[in-house]
Amino acid sequence: MGKVIALSSNKGGILKTSLAVNLSGTLATHGKKVLLIDMDNQGNVATTFGLDPDDIEFTIYDLLVKNPELANPDLALNKVSNNIDIIVANDDMAYFEIDVLTDTEHYPKYFELLRDVVSLFKAKYDYIIVDTPPQMGLIAANVFYAVQDVIIPFQPEEYAFRSLVKSVSAIDKFKKVNKELQVKEIVPVKVKRTVMHQAYLDSAKSYAKARNLQFSNIIIKDSIKYAEMVARMNIPVTLFDDVPKTLMPYKKVYTELAKELGYIG
Repeated sequence: MGKVIALSSNKGGILKTSLAVNLSGTLATHGKKVLLIDMDNQGNVATTFGLDPDDIEFTIYDLLVKNPELANPDLALNKVSNNIDIIVANDDMAYFEIDVLTDTEHYPKYFELLRDVVSLFKAKYDYIIVDTPPQMGLIAANVFYAVQDVIIPFQPEEYAFRSLVKSVSAIDKFKKVNKELQVKEIVPVKVKRTVMHQAYLDSAKSYAKARNLQFSNIIIKDSIKYAEMVARMNIPVTLFDDVPKTLMPYKKVYTELAKELGYIG
């Protein structure tokens, strides 16, 4: 049975999607079969692989609301590499919370919809990775019901520190109903060599230590290289076979992260 992992934070713009797709790429290149599920209506997982999310017939929304037109759940799978399938999100997910909460008679277990979807695919994959939007609403609740490991990206700035505390607090609440749920690791991202960033990193490390949470030794530096390569090649850098020497550190850091997380040997 595959391990289910989420990249989650209630702050936007802190590389959740970049972490999700590059971690997926690393696992795939190490022979792991990966399903990448997008829960964010922006649809950035699809665009990373050169797909237009609005052109995809069946998305995560259809699976969550059990669209009767989707006779076979496998129709929502989109193969993007030898070992990676994705389930796309698009603008339909912007209406998910309204559609479900205004029809609770039809969706009585509205926190468990993603868990039902995951159960359809869990036996087919080594890892299921869930990319999430930066909100702590019904979508986040579904994620915390369905996953085992939560990786929290942390940008070393004031607002991100507040978001880190709120994210951990929300996860703690859902541990009561999902006994497998844990903060797997806090990963520093968009890090610059500044006194301010170092100060916030130190504060976050102290917070993690006080809460007995793992704080990653791997740092994802602030760089446009990831976005540049996606724009040029329509795949994350970790899936490149012939990476130029100048870009090798950007690929290698994700291998190191996957090893630190214990997902590869």
